[in-house]
Amino acid sequence: MKKFVLIFLVLSICSYADQPPDWNEFIVQSENKKWSAVIVRQGKSEKPWKDEWVLNVYEGFYVSSPAPNIVPAWSTSYNPSGYSGGYLSNDGSAFSYVEFWYYPNNPVVQIYRQECNIQKNGSYFKVGSKLQQTASHQLWLKEGDNVKYYTTNGKLVLQLETVKGLRKLSAVCSEKT
Repeated sequence: MKKFVLIFLVLSICSYADQPPDWNEFIVQSENKKWSAVIVRQGKSEKPWKDEWVLNVYEGFYVSSPAPNIVPAWSTSYNPSGYSGGYLSNDGSAFSYVEFWYYPNNPVVQIYRQECNIQKNGSYFKVGSKLQQTASHQLWLKEGDNVKYYTTNGKLVLQLETVKGLRKLSAVCSEKT
C-alpha cells in the first residue's frame, strides 16, 4: 500500500512539473496551410537567449527551413521564450506567441507584424489572481489551445480563451487596445 501511495505522489508531482525551455528553432503554419513562420537563431552561443532570433514569414507550406534563395514575405526580430509554438494568421500578416504561464507584469502575448510588434502583459487580460498553480508558475489559459485569428470589420483580431473566458486583442499596429 505504501508503494502505491508513493507512486501516486510522484506521478502527481510530475504532472505539475514545468518543462524547461529547449531553445530550438521551429516552424508554425497558418491554419489554412498557405503561410509558414520560420523562427531561426542567428549565432550559436552557449547561451541561446543572448543570440539574435529572427521570424521569417513565407508564403507556402514548409515543414523545414526554405532554401536560402527563397525570400520571405516579411521578417522581423523575434524575442523567444525558449519554447516553440505560436499562431500565424491565415493571410500571413501576423504571428503571435502566447505564454502558457501567467506573468502579470511581463508580456504574455506578443504579436509580430511587419510594421510593428504588439505586447500585452498578463494584467491587461484581467484574469484575476486565483489561478491554477504548477510547480513554479500559474496557468492562465483554458485547456484546449483555443487561440485563433479572425477578421472583423476588416481588422485582424487575436482571440484566446483564458480561465476567465474569451479575450480579444486587436492585431492592428496603429490601434489602441
